[in-house]
Amino acid sequence: MKKLISIILTVVLAMSMLTFSSVYADDGIKVTIDGKAQTYDVMPVIVDSRTLVPMRGIFEALGAEIAWDDATKTVTGKKGDVTVELQIGNTVAKLNGKDITLDVPATIVSDRTMVPVRFISESLGCSVDWIGDTKTVVISSKGKLAPLVSTFHRNVPTQFEKSSDMNDMIYFSNVDKEEMNKKYEEIKALGEVVCTTDEFVEGLIPLNDTYKKYGSFEVVDVEGETFNKALRITCTEVPEKSSNFIVKTKATPERNPGDGVKAEDVMLLAFRMRTVSGGDGSGGGRVQFQIEHPETYKKSLFDNAFSTNEWQIVYLPFGGRENATAIGIRPGFYEQVVEIGGIEIINMGPNFDKSLLPQTSAEFTELKEGAPWRQEALDRIEKIRKGDFTVVVKDKDGNVIPDADVELDMFEHQFEFGTCIRTSHIAGNEDYRKTLSENFNAAVSETNMKWAPYVNDPTKCKTEVTNAKDLGIKYYRGHVLIWEKLLGTNKTSYMTPPEIFEDAVLKNPEVFDQKCKEHIFKITQDLKDYVTEWDVANELMLYDHFTSIHGDEAVAKWFKWARESLGEDAELYYNEADDVWTDAYLKRVDGLVELETDFDGLGLQSHYGGDLKMPTEQIALYDKLAERYGKRLKITEFSCDKSGEAVTANFLRDTMIAAFAEENMDGFLFWGFWDKVVYAEISPLFKDDWSKRMGGEVYQDLVYNKWWTRDAKAKTDKDGKAVIRGFYGDYDVTVNANGKTVTDMVAFHSGYENVLEITVE
Repeated sequence: MKKLISIILTVVLAMSMLTFSSVYADDGIKVTIDGKAQTYDVMPVIVDSRTLVPMRGIFEALGAEIAWDDATKTVTGKKGDVTVELQIGNTVAKLNGKDITLDVPATIVSDRTMVPVRFISESLGCSVDWIGDTKTVVISSKGKLAPLVSTFHRNVPTQFEKSSDMNDMIYFSNVDKEEMNKKYEEIKALGEVVCTTDEFVEGLIPLNDTYKKYGSFEVVDVEGETFNKALRITCTEVPEKSSNFIVKTKATPERNPGDGVKAEDVMLLAFRMRTVSGGDGSGGGRVQFQIEHPETYKKSLFDNAFSTNEWQIVYLPFGGRENATAIGIRPGFYEQVVEIGGIEIINMGPNFDKSLLPQTSAEFTELKEGAPWRQEALDRIEKIRKGDFTVVVKDKDGNVIPDADVELDMFEHQFEFGTCIRTSHIAGNEDYRKTLSENFNAAVSETNMKWAPYVNDPTKCKTEVTNAKDLGIKYYRGHVLIWEKLLGTNKTSYMTPPEIFEDAVLKNPEVFDQKCKEHIFKITQDLKDYVTEWDVANELMLYDHFTSIHGDEAVAKWFKWARESLGEDAELYYNEADDVWTDAYLKRVDGLVELETDFDGLGLQSHYGGDLKMPTEQIALYDKLAERYGKRLKITEFSCDKSGEAVTANFLRDTMIAAFAEENMDGFLFWGFWDKVVYAEISPLFKDDWSKRMGGEVYQDLVYNKWWTRDAKAKTDKDGKAVIRGFYGDYDVTVNANGKTVTDMVAFHSGYENVLEITVE
């Protein structure tokens, strides 16, 4: 009977509490501390319009020691000389022994003690803001101003064709269709047609039973074009893997059947394509062409082609794979009907200059002016990349000065815009140095900080970094501490010392760990005055020579040792390539989290060839990673080729917008910016002769025009205060008052109060 009464009383008490307070969990609420997203095992809750968070999570994140008295249901947090006490259900808290009345008391939700986030944060000396649009509690423990780490003023671009209005973007049109046809005929005359439409169509192979599950194909007549037949492919169901639905032909790129093809031959696949129905919802169709070795399946071509409702010309250069002769088309990306006609393959012979080949004139709905996603992203940029900067002007006696003229001029971004660099060019090529300094505030070593190159010559790293710093490079990334790869892309240069791959080291856990630990401590300590951000692990999804033996427990150790060497202020990243788009990657990161791997960020390489991820896909990925892991994000190695200059420029513009609009994103770095020193076939920014590509115009317009604050002016009010809104970064501040001029340099960065006091003597 007593148990029953106890249960009834408990229920009544719970119900009575609900009548006085509105309590609900809101999984849309986010909490950031000094710019870092917080994750909790219990979501924040709203109680009478006040946000409560798990007590242990908030206290520990703010550096406070925590104690729990179960008898009195009281939590105590201590940080320095500050002591905070809260009792469950009591609206009276104590701050250093003094009673403070709260709007809502601490409470218990899902067996977790929840405390008011604003009271705790402000009691421990932090500022708290609420961003309603993103439902984010922004906590700053850093004080009024960020430290100004560099006063270097780079000679950044200042002349632009467009205004600084973010809606006044640069858009490039594709090459005229007739002009493209003319250039194609000229190019075709220089080579040899080795596959025609008739050969392609006549060689079509009936679909097998697996392929038939997902669609069909037929040959149809075409009128009004330069060709009279087209392959119509219908995809009725999107397969889980694109390889489950392939339309194949017996036609080959051989000059004569059985001759094979040479690896050095440069070839061009040309065709016309249009969407008949279906697709991405806006008339966009997509297929993927493959040309591969019939036995090893190694591919000389594996690129996407995109279409609209109108016929689009598509050119896909390929080569570089001995006897890759098997041709196929993968159409299983949407439920769609597409037509492909005018198919030809031209063999241009050995070592033909690919830059002379015509470029694809494909159009993408999301890259067009007026695309709905873009305005939403620009609105987010306005909210998260800009802040209100306060300048308080006083005289030497501390009296405020009203009507003082205040001007802010930005001289550096807080956000990182950068590139990889090479020692040989940064040391002696003046054009390279000049262009680097004008365009970037961040850099990463392409080669010299990798394990084997560093061991071979440790001095190159410091030379590279100091040269970069002398040019105004403010941020420098270390790449990479551990990479499970023996040779570089040239197949001759060692990326990791060969001895690490020998059984005596690799299969001996103690020796292997010792080698890794020694290297991590040596290079990070050697460069600690220059580099505090590192890719600790790189391309775990591509190479597993170490982890296949030692597991991801080894990865967790690498991060642990890097943290021990560099301390809590270091930024430690796991950098990955194309696999970031896969579920397998998410599972891999989940595994690292389960191992309590101490990493701060996820590096997304972002190399794009023929498969362009549209901005909405990019935004969805960034949001997913930010929400799932609460880590910082960075575009670390952007490159883009094979899409034509206009498409590349439009794609670069919108990829940068998508990244800059992500709250957890801290940087956007290219993997090379000049055609002569670049990872991909071409740079999106600068040609061989240093002239700007279309992408270079887009880049400079965004970074130094749209996202830069110049000549921002205001007058102080009666309280001597002027408030100016601008992009987060480093500023020159000029104050004119009482006939005198005072200047200062200051960092107005995200996560700070951004209040500057200036005294006019």
